[in-house]
Amino acid sequence: MIDNESPPGAWRDEMARMPWKFSQQVKVEQALAAVRQAGLVVEATILALEIKTIQDELKTLRVRPDGA
Repeated sequence: MIDNESPPGAWRDEMARMPWKFSQQVKVEQALAAVRQAGLVVEATILALEIKTIQDELKTLRVRPDGA
């Protein structure tokens, strides 16, 4: 695919505006650790449990060929 609509340097400019979307993503575990360090241990635990539940549900749905 050739991008003949965007001006030259558009990709570079986009990356400069939002670098976290392209290579500097924080791991979920690191984010939860930061939340805990801020004194929000209960909140981090609740989020961790919710994330684990969602991950388990996705795993189950991906294993079942009919999705039901």
